[in-house]
Amino acid sequence: MQINKDEINSKRLLLRRLRPDDYEAYCEILIQREVTRWLGSGKDNTRENIKAVMNKFEKLWEENDYGVWAVITKENNKLIGHCGFLPIANSSEVELLYAFSPKCWGHGYATEAAEAAVAFAKDIYKWKSLVALAYHENKSSVNVLNKLGFKYIEDQEHFGVKLASFNLILN
Repeated sequence: MQINKDEINSKRLLLRRLRPDDYEAYCEILIQREVTRWLGSGKDNTRENIKAVMNKFEKLWEENDYGVWAVITKENNKLIGHCGFLPIANSSEVELLYAFSPKCWGHGYATEAAEAAVAFAKDIYKWKSLVALAYHENKSSVNVLNKLGFKYIEDQEHFGVKLASFNLILN
C-alpha cells in the first residue's frame, strides 16, 4: 500500500480528494435512500446538500490537512464512494467514516478503504486513536469496524439520533 497526504493506493482502490468533476457520480451515490439511511441523521440528501458536503470536505482539507477522500476503483477508474475523517463536533476526537454505492456492497471495498485510511492516520499523522459511529442496524458497517479492531464503547447521540460509538487505539 502506498500512502501520502494527497492519495492512497491500496490493492484495488485509489483514495484521493474529491474534485468538482466528481459531482455527478457522487450525487448518484449519496442521493440513494439505501445509502442516506445510514449516514448522519439518516435523512435523504438533495443535490444541493451533496454540493455543500463536497465543499465542507474541501474546506476541511484546507483547514486541517485531512478530510474525506473519493474512493476510486483501479479496475475501471470509477467513483464508488468516500472514506476519510471528520472532526467530531465539540470534541477533540476524529471520526473515521465511509459510504459506498450499494452496487459495491459486499465486495470488501469498505474494509479495504478503511484499512488504508487507518494506516494513514497512524503512519502519517501519528494519531493515537480514532472514533467511528454506526447505526446498530447497519450490521455490514459494524462488521467492517470489528474487522478493523474498533471496539464498541457506548451509544451516543449525534446528528439528533442514537448511534453506536466505537474506538480504535492506534499506537
